[in-house]
Amino acid sequence: MKLNIVFLKSARGFTEKEKRQIKNIIKNAARHATKLLNLKGSHIINFTVYPFDKKYVGAFTQAEDWVQISIPKKKKLNEEELKSTIYHEIHHIKRGYFGYSKRKIPLLEALFSEGLATIFALEKVPKYTPEWSKYTKKFIKKWLLKVKKEKFKTNYSHDEWFFGARGRPFQLGYKIGTYLVRQIKKNYPEFTSEKLVKKNAKELLKFSKVNL
Repeated sequence: MKLNIVFLKSARGFTEKEKRQIKNIIKNAARHATKLLNLKGSHIINFTVYPFDKKYVGAFTQAEDWVQISIPKKKKLNEEELKSTIYHEIHHIKRGYFGYSKRKIPLLEALFSEGLATIFALEKVPKYTPEWSKYTKKFIKKWLLKVKKEKFKTNYSHDEWFFGARGRPFQLGYKIGTYLVRQIKKNYPEFTSEKLVKKNAKELLKFSKVNL
C-alpha cells in the first residue's frame, strides 16, 4: 500500500510544523485502516489537503485512489476528528463507494455505505463522535417513511438526503445510515464493519431487520 499526501498551494496554507502533524495523522490512520480492511498490494491512495474555513474537517472520496480533505485553518487541529475522517474514507474505498463510479447507486446503498463507514470510524476512534451519528428515535421514525418510498431509486437527490438541500435536515442520510448499521450490530454483535464492508444493501437491510 502506497500513500501519497499532497498539500494544495494556498495563500493561507499550513506551516511546515502543521504539515508534518497532519501528514503523520493521515499516514498512521490510513495504514491501520488499510490493514484492517485488507487493502493490499500496489494500491495507491492520494490524499489532497486544503485549508478551508469550515467548522469541521471535510472529506470526499473522489475515486478509489483519491481522497480530498479540507481542514479548518482558523482553529487548532482536532486530531481525533482527522483520524476519524481517514478511517471513514478508507472504508469507502474498500467498499467501492466513491464519487467517480460507472455504476448507478441506489439510495439504500448510499445510506448503508455512509453508515458502515461512520460505525467503522467510531469503533476505531471512540474519542470522536461526529454530529451525523447522533439522532433521536422520533427523527428516525419520521424519515424512514421517506426512505421506504425511495430506497431503490438511483435518481434520488444526493444533496437533499445528505447535505440539507431544499429544507431537509443537514446530514440526514448519514444519520439514517448510522441507525441502520447500529440495528445490524444490535441484532448481530459479532458482525464488524470489516466483515460487512462488501455486503450489498439488500443483505444489510435483512440483517438490520428494519421494515423498509
